[in-house]
Amino acid sequence: MEVAGKAGGALGPEWRDYAGDPVSFEVDARAVDPLNPTGTFHVVHRKPDGRLLAEFSGKVTSLYAVDEVATLTGVIDEAEHPGLPLEMAGQKIALTVYDSGRPRGSAPRASDRIGWVWGFFGAPVSRVQGTAPHFAVSWGDFRVEGGPDQRSSAAQVDVQSDAAGSRIYAVLGGTSKSPPFVGDPLRFALAARIAPGDNALQVKGGFHVTHHKPDGQVVADFQGRITCLAVGGPVAVATGVVTKSLSAPQLVGKPVSFSLKDGRTDRLGWLWGFTPADEPITDCQSITPFYAPDWGGLSVR
Repeated sequence: MEVAGKAGGALGPEWRDYAGDPVSFEVDARAVDPLNPTGTFHVVHRKPDGRLLAEFSGKVTSLYAVDEVATLTGVIDEAEHPGLPLEMAGQKIALTVYDSGRPRGSAPRASDRIGWVWGFFGAPVSRVQGTAPHFAVSWGDFRVEGGPDQRSSAAQVDVQSDAAGSRIYAVLGGTSKSPPFVGDPLRFALAARIAPGDNALQVKGGFHVTHHKPDGQVVADFQGRITCLAVGGPVAVATGVVTKSLSAPQLVGKPVSFSLKDGRTDRLGWLWGFTPADEPITDCQSITPFYAPDWGGLSVR
């Protein structure tokens, strides 16, 4: 797994006091084991007149890449931040990178994208988890290598702006590829929507997950409501809470997270916060979409 490149652009009006500020992101990381990567990151944020607001860099601590999407976390080693009176060194960060597959120098019909979570602003960061790649870069290029080169077609990506609202829909399934459940039938159903003008926490929607053994024995059957939804291009992240469980009533009230990638190869990812040993689940953060269904599909808009 590998993610590398340098890209950036100007922040949009949704960033209020920071609107128009140029930002840049540089990453160079690789891993075989997602929890033992090598690599670095470097972020620069300036004001339009060139004044430095913040510049920081550090080492990558986790990396998980599948197809054209990569999620990485890191720890800041060095920082200069004359425009932000807070401590950055030692803080965790998360980056989600989407490689559109656009050739270098081609018309920006579909942009590479990046999303971020800053621990120095108090946001929690968990290993191999990040938010949706909400920022479309206007210059530069990211390259993600995460398995089969089955990238989304730029011409097929129909992305609406945040002002028009966001929505996800998925009905899909297949068999598990993960020990000790290899061959077990899985089914996922998700639907959620943010109305125009609403924020990520004003989402309406739900999910239903079932897991059986090949002989029909129920392993898991639970459903719930979506509590946060973030969309960036063809990638979305949704978090929720279990409200009903036919297989294990103790799951009610437990958090879950999903990630979706709408491309030539649709993929779904998930994390369960069912035991104390599980990584903490945070609003609008999840793992890289990894599961290619055997049937069904999904939509991200």
